[in-house]
Amino acid sequence: MKCVYFVLVSLVLLFSNGCRNEVGKVHPDGFTELDSIINVMEVDLRPLEGEIEALASITEYLFKHQDEFVTKASREDYKLSDSGVIYRKVDNKEESSVHVSSIFKKKNEVYDQIYITEALDSAFCEVYSKIPVVSQVYFNTKLQMCRIYPSLDVLNVFDDDMDLTTFNFYYMADEVRNPEKKSKWVEDVYVDPAGRGWILSLIHPVYYQGELEGVMGLDITVNDIIQRFLKHNNRKLLIIDASGNIVAGTNDAIEVLNLPPLRNHTYVQTINSDNFRKEDYNLFKSKSKEVRKMVAKFLLEKDNAYEMKDDYSQQDYIVYCRQMNLLNWYVLEVKS
Repeated sequence: MKCVYFVLVSLVLLFSNGCRNEVGKVHPDGFTELDSIINVMEVDLRPLEGEIEALASITEYLFKHQDEFVTKASREDYKLSDSGVIYRKVDNKEESSVHVSSIFKKKNEVYDQIYITEALDSAFCEVYSKIPVVSQVYFNTKLQMCRIYPSLDVLNVFDDDMDLTTFNFYYMADEVRNPEKKSKWVEDVYVDPAGRGWILSLIHPVYYQGELEGVMGLDITVNDIIQRFLKHNNRKLLIIDASGNIVAGTNDAIEVLNLPPLRNHTYVQTINSDNFRKEDYNLFKSKSKEVRKMVAKFLLEKDNAYEMKDDYSQQDYIVYCRQMNLLNWYVLEVKS
């Protein structure tokens, strides 16, 4: 009789689990390729922390020895536009562009900063040349100076009265948000004011005499992340942040999850403040109950696999999830 009882209980449990969508922490074989992708990403991205730390150290050295470097700059390269913007006329591909917003009125003070930081050009060029994933290198300051490489048409790309300190790639490095004063990944991707589309930034503060003078930055485009890391043999891959926002994804994965197509958002017009992804691209706010349940399992309950049915095709999928170590991001793979 006991044997019959245990058999019945086992069948009930098996049936109950079969009716549940949660797969839970199982199927270890399903994570092999996902772990490989994350490893490749982190091997490529982690060295950037050392590079930006070196750039910040160089910049601090320039500030400490500014009397020496201020006299070496090519002062004739810097012009003042009719709208009050200081900019650099660039003729050499190894030179950075400069834009000083018209909102900063103390021109003499900012000119010294421009001349001091001209020595960064060779370091910017070297980092950009040796690290293919980096799309641009820049130094933004509290005096509203942006020195950026590769060069671009700053008068047409940036607003004349742009306030650099209102952007997340600046204020996320300040003493309140980064008291350790070390490199920091800006994990909330944003639309680049320089026109390169959705951007992931690594930033590092630069201090002089105890004051935050500016913020060094390295940018990686989301498009490069997709092309470099996610397009593997037509696999359905997606990267989300800790809030459930989509960072990057392949078209097939986005279609399965019934989300609008990701737009590149490379704007010709300039933008005035942070521009994060629309609510349409947050999985917690998906129109699909299955997708909302899935992301809750991954981010809130820390499960790593979920079985779901496509709302339209009625096809069954298993979605695997792994958290990255370098960033507070999650990489998802959809398998049929």
